[in-house]
Amino acid sequence: MVGEGEGKRASITYCITYILSCIPKHSPQYKILMVWRILGGIATSLLFSAFESWLVAEHNKAIFLGNGLVAILAGLFGNLLVGSLAMGPVAPFDATSIFLAIGMAIIISSWTENYGDSSESKDLMTQFRGAAIAIASDEKIALLGAIQSLFEGSMYTFVFLWTPALSPNGEDIPHGFIFATFMLSSMLGSSLASRLLAHTLTYIDIVHTLLKGLEKIIASADIPMFVCGDFNSVPRRLISRAC
Repeated sequence: MVGEGEGKRASITYCITYILSCIPKHSPQYKILMVWRILGGIATSLLFSAFESWLVAEHNKAIFLGNGLVAILAGLFGNLLVGSLAMGPVAPFDATSIFLAIGMAIIISSWTENYGDSSESKDLMTQFRGAAIAIASDEKIALLGAIQSLFEGSMYTFVFLWTPALSPNGEDIPHGFIFATFMLSSMLGSSLASRLLAHTLTYIDIVHTLLKGLEKIIASADIPMFVCGDFNSVPRRLISRAC
């Protein structure tokens, strides 16, 4: 949890931690790679809390759009480094370190620390007690938390397994391009959801049911993969990302 007044500091910590996590990727040693995985896990937790925490307090001052577009471009750029430029499989991580260093410099020089609503200043244990009471007193909050936990769990499983699932026999596949298509599907799904939310929940239920049905059809069909051979699971994963 990122406390009040720590959004900027935690964001800088994320940049440093992920830069450090990219360095061990050059080693073939399993123990050293485990260090990368631990640091990467810490950085990911900061990514999903620090920046969101900072933005929540800053949303009335500045809103940044284009998250999905940046992710798509990152995937294509990584594919360019590994494929066209033949700089090796670790090249995207080296490039990531450079961009993170640039981002950290921007955060240090231009971000201001925010402290949330000063009238709501409470210590950490008080915040935990308030959260526990809210969860216990409102079934919807508890269900929302359960849904979010299950979704994040499935996403972490997906992140770990999509690469070996698409190349079970060590096939050479364009990871960056496939990642970019995942991000495109995710962006399209988010855009569609925001438009449907402007209407009624019934529309969302209908479209979600149709997408899930399409996912099942693709899963059982023999659909050739247009990118890297006959990987039938790729179209299914794109539909899953959209959902």
